[in-house]
Amino acid sequence: MLVNKIGMQHLEIGKNCQDYGFKNEHIKLVCDGCSEGKHTEVGAKSFCHLVSYNTEDMTIFEIFEKLIGLFGQSAKSIKDFLCFTILSVVEKDTEFSVHYCGDGYIILVDNNDEIVFEELDDGEYPEYFAYNYCDQNSLKYYKEGVKISKKNYPKELYKNVGVASDGVRFILNSTDELKNEFFELMKLGNAVKIKRFINRNQKIFKDDTTIVL
Repeated sequence: MLVNKIGMQHLEIGKNCQDYGFKNEHIKLVCDGCSEGKHTEVGAKSFCHLVSYNTEDMTIFEIFEKLIGLFGQSAKSIKDFLCFTILSVVEKDTEFSVHYCGDGYIILVDNNDEIVFEELDDGEYPEYFAYNYCDQNSLKYYKEGVKISKKNYPKELYKNVGVASDGVRFILNSTDELKNEFFELMKLGNAVKIKRFINRNQKIFKDDTTIVL
């Protein structure tokens, strides 16, 4: 299931959706562009497309080298195109392996079909992998660089694991009635019904929302 919807705040100012999601039989991926960058949705989509056509098992470092070659390494280019979060899930024989850099949510579905959204929060200043390509003197935070973090979830406890951008925080913090309806739709795994739910409650979904499960 893949859901990608623009947030109300972006609709109001005529800004593009800065989230992008991707899913195949090997990986689930969500990238969320920084709102302060002018075109971060372009970098987020480019990263996902490179992953989708990755037949050489490129690392994230190698993918970013290609992006830097395309967009340039000036401070402006990095801010405008390459500041986006990265959340991915790779399913293995005995576990789900989650790799992430930046904020968002891990979606856990246990063997009883109960769903939990585990928040990943960097605080006021999200981590962006692109900071590794900035002049350290130009950075106020993360001067030591940014790494990809990892969490593993055993299949003996979880039947499915996904990821979502931080836009889902608005529905998770809404009324119990709306939140319960959202969780029931999540259990059905029907992307179309979830998109319709977001359309009906667009004012609640202020930020772009992407869910890959």
